[in-house]
Amino acid sequence: MRSKWLRLLAALLAFVLIAAACGDDDDDPVATGEDEAAEEEAAEEEAAEEEAAEEEATEEEAAEEEAAEEEEAAAEPEFDPAVCGERGEPNGESGATPGEIPEGAGGTLIWAPEQEPPDMHLDDPSNNLTATAWARQALLDGLYGLTAETSFYPELLAQEATVNDNGDGSYTLDYVLRDGLTWSDGIALTSRDVQYTCRIILDPDYLIGDRTGYDLITSFDIASDTEFSITYSAFFAGHPSIFEEIYPSHALGETGAEANDNWREFTSITGDPLPSSGPMKFVEWDRGVKLTMERNELYPGSTSPSAQNNGLAYVDGVEMVFVPDTDAQINALLAGEGHVINAQPQLAFEQLATSEDFTVLTQAGPVFEHWGMNLLNPHLSDPLVREAMALAMNKAEVMEGLYTPIFGDALPAEGLGNTYWMSNQPAYVDNAGAAGYGQGNTDAARANLEAAGYDCSSTPCTHPERGALSLRVGTTGGNELRELQQQLLQARFGDAGIEITIDNVPGSDYFSERPFSEEAIAAATSGGAEGDPTIWDVTQFAWVGGPWPGGQSASYLTGNGNNPYGYANPDFDARSVECDATVDDAERADCYNELDKYVTTLEIDPNGLFMMPITQKPNFFGCLTSVLDQCGVGSDGNDAGPLSHVFDYRFGS
Repeated sequence: MRSKWLRLLAALLAFVLIAAACGDDDDDPVATGEDEAAEEEAAEEEAAEEEAAEEEATEEEAAEEEAAEEEEAAAEPEFDPAVCGERGEPNGESGATPGEIPEGAGGTLIWAPEQEPPDMHLDDPSNNLTATAWARQALLDGLYGLTAETSFYPELLAQEATVNDNGDGSYTLDYVLRDGLTWSDGIALTSRDVQYTCRIILDPDYLIGDRTGYDLITSFDIASDTEFSITYSAFFAGHPSIFEEIYPSHALGETGAEANDNWREFTSITGDPLPSSGPMKFVEWDRGVKLTMERNELYPGSTSPSAQNNGLAYVDGVEMVFVPDTDAQINALLAGEGHVINAQPQLAFEQLATSEDFTVLTQAGPVFEHWGMNLLNPHLSDPLVREAMALAMNKAEVMEGLYTPIFGDALPAEGLGNTYWMSNQPAYVDNAGAAGYGQGNTDAARANLEAAGYDCSSTPCTHPERGALSLRVGTTGGNELRELQQQLLQARFGDAGIEITIDNVPGSDYFSERPFSEEAIAAATSGGAEGDPTIWDVTQFAWVGGPWPGGQSASYLTGNGNNPYGYANPDFDARSVECDATVDDAERADCYNELDKYVTTLEIDPNGLFMMPITQKPNFFGCLTSVLDQCGVGSDGNDAGPLSHVFDYRFGS
């Protein structure tokens, strides 16, 4: 800021001098030659002084700018793409030939998702839609996949990576790719593509909210087209999770900036659709209407242990037809205008469950609904207010109203109390419940607010400086389940003296306009010094767990682009690194439970508690079995969607 002021001051001084020189006052006497000489001498001295002052200001300005640049550089982590090697020779043609289309193949599968992706750049924090991830599941494979039991299995790999302890704290992992891997355009998929993926993700210009795991890579060595080694500076428990998609080195672009642009529309450097490594390949996207894919006939087949078909997809292609309303999704299936939906489980879904024309599949996966709080909000910056909300929330009421009628006792009746582990995972501990949260204790909530200086003689409670305790909660519009959840919690918070207004935005816009907008992230990462901290108050959506819960930490790390809450705790940051580097499974599980206490309670961090886990979110799929002999939604692991097993769908003859 100061350098800008120096420039402005210099400009003003120059303007004043020019104005004085151009002055024309008729009352001034005519200057004599002697006067002129004196004036010239004075002007020269003034100019010399001015020049010296300008030089001093320039030097000071340059020094300040240099210091600012050094400070900025020190504040930002350095990611050196060079650790992943330099660009090598492009991959050659694979020589692969189209696979054998299975008997009984044909037909176009119509999936009617409630959300349309804003674009196809999944790594960009502003694009945080499940629909984006689920669309890409049919197009791109990773080194590992997930089983139905939420454990890793080798996908593009021929076998599990071999872990080597180097004895100095670092670890080298040896990888072997499956033979004969190819992209849908006929180019071989090799070790160079994995190396390229690493290099792009480490490019500072590449839009990605979290580089956890990649930031530990110190070298990437290629032995052959199928063999490579990666050295990590420390053991990293989540290593199978970081190369969840491999990028096409010959098509995505040389730099992170190019990759950003090409991901958005799924377009290669040639202008054609990006090639695919999955069972489908991208065809076109008619915005607001549908996204079209077709069978990838060079697909090498899945190695998923729960796949019914390990070869080419039965269906000719897929159309994602966007239907942004739960009831409309169900009606589309009832009318035969769609074949599979993944709508939220509402009572209307019972129409499908009791019909002979449909198969309804449910799955209690590690996906959890939560409310997250903006710590830059004047009310929510007070931990007593945040705890009041946690005390007032009645999770059992939400479970009884939304899930228990359909799922019975498949999910815990008291709701969820952890953000690192799900209730059906052995390491789960109900940390929030142990702290007394989530039980609808509105009296305790009001006591908290009064202790924080609020007058709760009327609703909403009011604070002498902060004003009325009124908060906006937002989520993806058109999601009936979340809207009902909002209404249930709205009533309970009202009983505690907290006014909740509902501020939902269409799914394609919510994240980019609210918690993960550029202004919101800038505010969160700067502590409010930049951006706009007022864009949102409370956000409601789902996070995805998995076999490596350490990935959740990215949402809470200081200055991380996945952390819109503004939480900043160096102790938490350091402890999260220690957890990821813990080799013993039981010790690592306990460590993650400790991390959860930072964000869901005040037990460890008196300024924590900015996340309120509510429920474990079940997957709920409806499949039109009157025309489909086989569905593909008996899906693997955590965030697996309707297209994770797209090769298993088969129409009847």
